[in-house]
Amino acid sequence: MGTCGWSFDDWKGPFYPPGADDQLVYYASQFSAVEVDSTWYRIPSRSTVESWLKRGPEGFVFCPKFPGQITHDNLLADSEDITDAFLRTISGLGDRLGPLVVQLSPRFPSDQLPLLRTFLGALPVTMRFAVEFRHKSWLDEPAALDLLRELRMGVVVADHPWYPRFEVATCDFIYLRMLGKRDVYPDYSEVRRQRNHDLAHWVHVLGRQSERVKRGYVFVNNQFEGHSPDTVRRLVDILGEDVVPAAGRAPQDEPPRLFE
Repeated sequence: MGTCGWSFDDWKGPFYPPGADDQLVYYASQFSAVEVDSTWYRIPSRSTVESWLKRGPEGFVFCPKFPGQITHDNLLADSEDITDAFLRTISGLGDRLGPLVVQLSPRFPSDQLPLLRTFLGALPVTMRFAVEFRHKSWLDEPAALDLLRELRMGVVVADHPWYPRFEVATCDFIYLRMLGKRDVYPDYSEVRRQRNHDLAHWVHVLGRQSERVKRGYVFVNNQFEGHSPDTVRRLVDILGEDVVPAAGRAPQDEPPRLFE
């Protein structure tokens, strides 16, 4: 569990204490995973990926987004070279690499299923992927979920008022993104509106999947309540011992826990 990104000026003080000069190091001492939003804007350098790897402790998980040039500018077409470059670079995270998020554009409707099949089918089976549908036509296209099951990829379960809402797992992990409308809160220094009913709902959804999946990845952004670190901490309190903490994670030879 973690937040969508870790570098926010508004978190200095409310989350990052004085003296926390390396924000990633401090963040990784508090949470067990992070969704990397910066990779949507550009492919990181190899040195940046190596730096992330060194600063995240053993067992910490990075879940990067695919570059927007692939998913939003190119709408998946003619993207073989940039996809290959991105995957080669991000593979430097090794065993710290969690599912990579293929965040489809709202301009990518369900009639593009053949293109989606081609794109996803070419991705390496040695990596894990979670696909986020943002055009509501995908709700009426059951073949999309069948495709993900066939490829053993996850469907992103997203809490957002405008995106299609799926509450199922299509492979051995579930990937939940708790989002929110942009430009609602003046800053991200504190929780502005507690959404306890929604938290309870998603805990219930995760519980329903617990016998079907081996792992859960849960990420909260600032737009959900105003200050995502606080939301994540409350979720950890609710889920209790089902959550693997950042420190003292289960060894590799033990059965995997649901949340990380």
